[in-house]
Amino acid sequence: MRLLLLLILGGLMHAAGTFAPQPGVGSGAAGTALACGYLLLSGFFLGSLFRQVGLPKLTGYIVLGIVAGPQVLGLLSPPMVANLQIFNGAATALIALTAGVELDLRSIRPLMRSILALIGGAMLGTAGLLTAAVYFWRDLLPFLHELTPEQALAMALVLGVTMSAGSPAVVVALRSEMEADGPLTRTVLGVVVMADLVVILLFAVVSSAAKATLGGNADALGTAATLAWELLGSIGSGLLVGGVLAIFLRFVRQGTGLFVVTVAFVVAEVGMRIDFDPLIVALAAGMLVRNTTALGDRLQEAIEGASLPVYVAFFAVTGANIHLRELLIIGIPAALFVTVRAGGFLGLGWLAARVAGAPEVVRRYAGFGLLPQAGLALALALLFVRTFPHFGGEASALVLGAVAINEMLAPVLYRFALVRSGEAGRGQGAAARIPVGANAPAAVPENLVSS
Repeated sequence: MRLLLLLILGGLMHAAGTFAPQPGVGSGAAGTALACGYLLLSGFFLGSLFRQVGLPKLTGYIVLGIVAGPQVLGLLSPPMVANLQIFNGAATALIALTAGVELDLRSIRPLMRSILALIGGAMLGTAGLLTAAVYFWRDLLPFLHELTPEQALAMALVLGVTMSAGSPAVVVALRSEMEADGPLTRTVLGVVVMADLVVILLFAVVSSAAKATLGGNADALGTAATLAWELLGSIGSGLLVGGVLAIFLRFVRQGTGLFVVTVAFVVAEVGMRIDFDPLIVALAAGMLVRNTTALGDRLQEAIEGASLPVYVAFFAVTGANIHLRELLIIGIPAALFVTVRAGGFLGLGWLAARVAGAPEVVRRYAGFGLLPQAGLALALALLFVRTFPHFGGEASALVLGAVAINEMLAPVLYRFALVRSGEAGRGQGAAARIPVGANAPAAVPENLVSS
């Protein structure tokens, strides 16, 4: 029945494009609303089909975007996809707000040693491996051929940092979908959120250094001022947003979910215009509510009750933005770097967790949670075009290709890790929650296989 409904919705969407009075339908509000409704309904049905066969629902959302997007069936026109980008910032804000609410500092304190070890060992180590891979395989990358060894090394460093970025979006979505909880889930969430902040800082520093090496006008003072404005300003506005949320939750009992989603859209749109990072703003807001008030659970319930449409649209639009033709052209180098990245996170993640004395479940499976990529890597890839206009497009295509491969494969692998770790299905109710320092079983109990 779900498959039949998907076919019917696809036929209606095609008919709407066929009967449009002018070509290129989708640039107006009506086309955007049509595309949004189609993605929400079809994403819901396809996501449930994917879950039935043991795959993440968000993979179904991404596949829907790829198939329905301009690259394949063309049910979504380029103007439609462009107009739906508004969901990206809102989804980022909601995901970061969820992550902030999850980061109870008292609860994660016993895991902080593991989190810092994974950031320092796995994330930074993998960035170093990717840098070395780009440098030594630069013959496969035409845009590096005319650079001196020093310039190629500088660009390799920028690419290495960019491709090491993770995805709180996928981690949070899978945690909610699998109802997972335990030391693995909490450690991975802390790592990917904090590591993204580290990647933002590193990218600003290494891109500035690369511009200087290439003969550009790198302004160290200007870079420091920009970073200070983005970080400190984002944190300050996040605390203000957190205060507004706390007041609303304290005195208003209805419409909480709608208010939270509205706040996410405002944070994304206003933040983009004044150079604040929605991820940092929302993360600070969520952490404030969780750690300074008793309203964290109410905020978390409101987010979970209202965020599904935003997540469906976000992942579907992400799939529609995957450039399949470019992926075919740069597929081999992108696959090589994806392999290096996966090997780094899995191998160095196990080593870092072992050195930190992390629970066995974290040692075995934490690396899988670092594999997914989405929003930040895409944003940094697009930033290449503005930062390095001479070859930024080619470098951006390489990163986008690697992200596309990871978007399809990594959520499946992390879902497998959550099931095998035994943490899937443990997030419902206080009685089912795991003590933070406890080891989760290595094998999945039979009653969780259907999860």
